[in-house]
Amino acid sequence: MSLYQLKGTSGSVINQSFPFQDTLLLGSSEQCDVRLAEPGVAPRHAEISVVEGKRLLLRNLDPGFETLLNGVPVDQQALGSGDEIRVGSCRWMLQAPGLRPERLLTAEAVKPSRVRWLRIFVWTTLAAAVAAMLVTCYLLDCLWI
Repeated sequence: MSLYQLKGTSGSVINQSFPFQDTLLLGSSEQCDVRLAEPGVAPRHAEISVVEGKRLLLRNLDPGFETLLNGVPVDQQALGSGDEIRVGSCRWMLQAPGLRPERLLTAEAVKPSRVRWLRIFVWTTLAAAVAAMLVTCYLLDCLWI
């Protein structure tokens, strides 16, 4: 039974699932677990591997080609459930139950945004001003009739 899987979200892999347990090799070579026959993909492009039995690691295997993790080019990076991996025009979402990236658990990440409260205040104030203006115009029109 596989522990992890890549779920294709765009490109030639859309709606395809690629389950794996230990390693998963991405590239254009026939020896790859996920074969991508398209321009911009190296024969052995990237690899996802299980490290120390509990962490997942994404490695870009060919420095002449780009591997993106959540939109950022990487050479080697730890993975968490929900991460987006992009090779060429193909994108996947990593499904790794119980594996959460540390960046999601920081106090900064869970802190409420001040900008959101500012937006709510501004829009509420604008709505109240427009409502007051409409009521005033309605009352003035009523007095002149």
